[in-house]
Amino acid sequence: MAEVTFRPLQPWALLPVKPRIDRAAARAERDTYQASFRYLRIPRLPADCPPWVLGQELGWSVRCPLTLTMKPLDDIGFAVPDREDPHHAGRRLGGAGMWQRGENWIAARDADWLHLGDHRSSNGGWEGMFVPNGQGTLEWRLGWAATIPTGTFLMVMPPPDGAPAGLQVPVGVIPAKAVNNMADRGGMSIAIRPEQPVTVHRGQDIARIVLLHPDSLRATTRTESIEEATATPAGTDTVPGSLPAAAEPGAATGPAAGR
Repeated sequence: MAEVTFRPLQPWALLPVKPRIDRAAARAERDTYQASFRYLRIPRLPADCPPWVLGQELGWSVRCPLTLTMKPLDDIGFAVPDREDPHHAGRRLGGAGMWQRGENWIAARDADWLHLGDHRSSNGGWEGMFVPNGQGTLEWRLGWAATIPTGTFLMVMPPPDGAPAGLQVPVGVIPAKAVNNMADRGGMSIAIRPEQPVTVHRGQDIARIVLLHPDSLRATTRTESIEEATATPAGTDTVPGSLPAAAEPGAATGPAAGR
């Protein structure tokens, strides 16, 4: 059985948890309605539907590590010409805050709220929890690390019931090597895009992570036409809807046939 390990890197981190559906509580509520009310009933419990339960309990819930209000990010990506001061270029382009990503830069307006997640790093300095990724997206560093089996993948997706209103969580798939190496780069992070002012609360579900087998990404597709799906296999003379002669009611089969 595949094993996934989570470990905190920061004292404020909330590790992912395995979601569970309380079937007993759901059935107790249904039975209470039946025993107590004249008309009101719960005719069908989601907890009695295996596909729904499996979907709800799939993977691990990623929880918000702090309470704050996020706002949409008005950012712009730009390059800095040789011998030009990056901060001068950023101010000229209207950005109040600047972040270097690789060889290029991102400048953003109204990004003060990003610094509410600044936290103390292992070397005693201050480190940002939120880092702009461009096009309104952010990298959200969660303060914990994961170790998954070699060759597998980790899929990041919104929770089954949806992320907090106004917060988009893009679906992404991360290979095991990248996931396991994140421990040396500040831990696990997910991408988010605030689409409107949204308040998130510590402990609230913000995403779901799911372990994927390599076959999930290598699977191919084969489609059949209705003619192929209903065609009689070669070498079979059976008329659709009838039984082979030896299997018809009253037909003799086996060693006793013909005696």
